[in-house]
Amino acid sequence: METRRAIALVLELGGLALAVALGGVGGLIAILAAVSVARWVRGGRWFVARDGDGAAGWSALGGAAVGAGALAAAWMLSPAVAGLADASVEWTTEPVVRGSWSLALTVAAVTLALGVAGELVFRRWLVDRVAGWVQARGAVRTAALVVGGLAASAIEAAVSARGGEPVGTFVAGVGMGTLYVGAGGRLAPCLSARLVFDLGAILLQALRVTP
Repeated sequence: METRRAIALVLELGGLALAVALGGVGGLIAILAAVSVARWVRGGRWFVARDGDGAAGWSALGGAAVGAGALAAAWMLSPAVAGLADASVEWTTEPVVRGSWSLALTVAAVTLALGVAGELVFRRWLVDRVAGWVQARGAVRTAALVVGGLAASAIEAAVSARGGEPVGTFVAGVGMGTLYVGAGGRLAPCLSARLVFDLGAILLQALRVTP
């Protein structure tokens, strides 16, 4: 058992280092692959019982509402932000989707896959991994989850530094971590919030209604 744990730890640390070194999509794929193998070595799974219980459905609706609210706020505030920065606001990392439904569908499919991968890695694995080091319950465990969420957001921002906006990624990661911890470690609200926002941004670009 100790040997398996050591192998899994080496895989996790190696994948993490490679993800930060590569950055962007390549980094995310690298860490997802490494952590997936590590979980298999440990005998773990990506999805657990709480992800499919009754509370997960309600938390998914709450997450979707948060994502929709954030998207609406971003849409309303983007003209002011663009004016202050004297530059256009990039709604997606692929601005070519603007006005193109065929490209929008392709980018949406890729965004969907990357969004799920990101939540699995940075919430389900990293937050739970940090919290798992603290053998306690109640307020202490909640504090450990918060620390894990902040660590996950910082690492996610470091991985995205070459493929996106790290500050925005960190802020979004903090939001996703808050949803994850608040929902008792369920992925549903994080996934629904991220996907509603990301896919909604692509839709607005395709409809040419973004500033």
